[in-house]
Amino acid sequence: MMTYDTTPAPFRYIDSLEEKQHIVLFYDDPEYARLIEFRFIKNGLLSGERCIYATEDDSGPIILKFLNYGIPLEYFLSKKIRMIQIRNACGKHDEIVEKSKKELQKIREGLVPPFRIVSRIVPDVSTADGISAELELEKLVHHSFDDFCGSLMCPYDISGIEKTKRKQWLEELRLYHHICIYAPKFGQGGVFCSY
Repeated sequence: MMTYDTTPAPFRYIDSLEEKQHIVLFYDDPEYARLIEFRFIKNGLLSGERCIYATEDDSGPIILKFLNYGIPLEYFLSKKIRMIQIRNACGKHDEIVEKSKKELQKIREGLVPPFRIVSRIVPDVSTADGISAELELEKLVHHSFDDFCGSLMCPYDISGIEKTKRKQWLEELRLYHHICIYAPKFGQGGVFCSY
């Protein structure tokens, strides 16, 4: 009798990740996305990598979700996982870029390779200024990725991206990453090479 692997494609990809990658995660279901992000982090920890989870959300509930997912508290106490709360950078494009570059420095501060990071540096991409600033930063990171000694996952709730040019924004985001994970609903999705 033939058996099929029913593990969703995003999980299979995360489980097979061996080299550093710049990954974009497009999702519709935040809880499914969180499972993918947590698996990415957990696999990194099991491989001896340091991990950073940077989010606009309060870290307390996120840590509880990590614990419920099965990531032991000892990883937080030993600082193998760092939680960073990103402040929303308001203003016009140039102001957002400058404030976000400071957040990037904070994330990379004291980081020892190999590592994994889950983060999107501009929390509010629902405006043209927000998404264009985020794209500028993604391009900057992607073009200097050879000097980046770890893997980076950038999550995007598709419904939260500025609507008037959403298709264009998504295409540009895809171009500034090595891999695109599309995860619409739990158990669904695919993984696409971006280059």
